[in-house]
Amino acid sequence: MRRKYGLLAICFLLTVFLLQACGSAESAKGGLSAAFDPENPQEYGIRGIYLGQNVKEAMDVLKPAKADFMDAVTRESYTLDQMASGAGTVVMGLLLVDDTQLIVMVKQGVLKSIAVGGVPPEKAAQFATNRGLTVYESFQRLQELYGQAKPGQEVSLQGSKYKALFSIHDDKVIGFRFDTIGD
Repeated sequence: MRRKYGLLAICFLLTVFLLQACGSAESAKGGLSAAFDPENPQEYGIRGIYLGQNVKEAMDVLKPAKADFMDAVTRESYTLDQMASGAGTVVMGLLLVDDTQLIVMVKQGVLKSIAVGGVPPEKAAQFATNRGLTVYESFQRLQELYGQAKPGQEVSLQGSKYKALFSIHDDKVIGFRFDTIGD
């Protein structure tokens, strides 16, 4: 009888630990609070990639069909492994992801800039920001997800290290860019 309760207690404890572990992994994966946090680097990205993330991890998430990387200063081409190890001064990457172009800037092996534009309307949902805003959504939707922003052709939101720039045309988001400030 004692052995039966002992096994039951152990199973219960293991279940509790597993649930906690899954819960923390899920929170770390989401990483976003209910309101826009301008100091959280995960706010500045798309499809699960974000500024400050290792370039190799980001490419594993995006799985681009084609990726070309070139140093903006020396014009030298780089491989993903070279960039992940910190090679290059300022490396620009042109990626083809789901038949849509993305531009990234990599410095010392981490993402410093992500730009999205020219997304076909039928692919807009595949290129949502980490907060869920897609190209061609309304300015009002931008305000719902990111808080109060002043209307204009460009909407800029920033914290101390990161900046988001949304391009607006006819009250619709037509592109966005995430940058690291001062680097």
